[in-house]
Amino acid sequence: MQKIIGSILIVAGTTIGAGMLAMPIISASVGFTFMAFILFCIWFAMYYTAILLVDVYKYNPPTHGLNTLTVKYLGNSGAVVTAISMLVLMYALVSAYITGGGEIFRTNIAHWFNIEISSHTSAFLFTLIFGSIIAFSTRVVDFSNKIVFSCKLIFLCIVMALLLPKIEMIHLQHMPSSSIPVLATIPVIFTSFGFYVVIPTLVKYLDGNLKQLKLVFLIGSITPLILYLVWELTFLGNLDSSTFTTILQENSKINGLVKAVKQVNDSELISVSFTLFASAALLTSFWGVAMALKDYIQDLGKNKPLIKNNISAMVLTFAPPLLFAIFYPDGFVIALGYASVPLVVLALIMPMLMLSKAQKQAGVKQPILQKLAFLFLWGLSILIFLLQGLMVAEIIPAY
Repeated sequence: MQKIIGSILIVAGTTIGAGMLAMPIISASVGFTFMAFILFCIWFAMYYTAILLVDVYKYNPPTHGLNTLTVKYLGNSGAVVTAISMLVLMYALVSAYITGGGEIFRTNIAHWFNIEISSHTSAFLFTLIFGSIIAFSTRVVDFSNKIVFSCKLIFLCIVMALLLPKIEMIHLQHMPSSSIPVLATIPVIFTSFGFYVVIPTLVKYLDGNLKQLKLVFLIGSITPLILYLVWELTFLGNLDSSTFTTILQENSKINGLVKAVKQVNDSELISVSFTLFASAALLTSFWGVAMALKDYIQDLGKNKPLIKNNISAMVLTFAPPLLFAIFYPDGFVIALGYASVPLVVLALIMPMLMLSKAQKQAGVKQPILQKLAFLFLWGLSILIFLLQGLMVAEIIPAY
């Protein structure tokens, strides 16, 4: 039972990260109704494809990693596409978390100990202290994640408890003036359900128990959905859309969100709670993605003893993103803006292709409902690709 609870928290902890902090920012001009609909659709797609990949393990041992599965069902070309998508996405995420975590670490050292350290040193220390946990085992990550996730929920509850009573229904009735801001949120919201990367790790951790895995991904993914909805309700219900947008234009990103919080409730408790929640959200996401990246690298190098070695895998997991975080801190953070493209390949397209091939090889006929669900998933994949292309071309605004 402890493994199941821990696995649920790993899924939820990996999902609830920095993306949650950006949600009120991107939805200020969209309104709660449309955001709730988009969140539900994206959650359903990501949960369903997680179950698709779990079902692939009906025909494979739980020790098979993602690279092994893609080589088996999609050949070397499919494995190359998956590898590129996986590594670009996870290195981008880990680099961004190191940059953000290092900055929080540096600020706290200066505040509590009156010691000034460089951003390079803080990024290195953050990686060394918190990244080293990954070297032990999934069980150690599980235990650490439980503690930090519990703290994260406590701080989140404090923030919501102070803001929820001030909600005004008139603010929740806001409707967007056009479809453009609604469409522009889809790629960003999509990346906020990025728990796909931990699936092979948890399949191995739970010894391939399909019943337990499906329960883990249902509860582990629906928990962030509920929290996201309450989070949006809290912010969008407290501020008029035009006021919120003005604040965000003057103070971009998280600084604007902090200012918006203070405008509603300018207490020291909410400011501290919000900061601690943001720190805990970043840390749980960092552990989830870094753990998945290390396992994927070891699966890639399973026939190469030097890469499969735990120390070598740790170096390959953390050295590239740490170097980018130190010498080019904006590079991978910018890439995060386009993270939806590799995530579509990994989380939507690959599970459909692999399960279809696995069913065909096993002589299993594809159910009608599955075919209909696949049409929805292909449509969503194409839509996200198109929207991301329009953002790159600056035809529609990118957040």
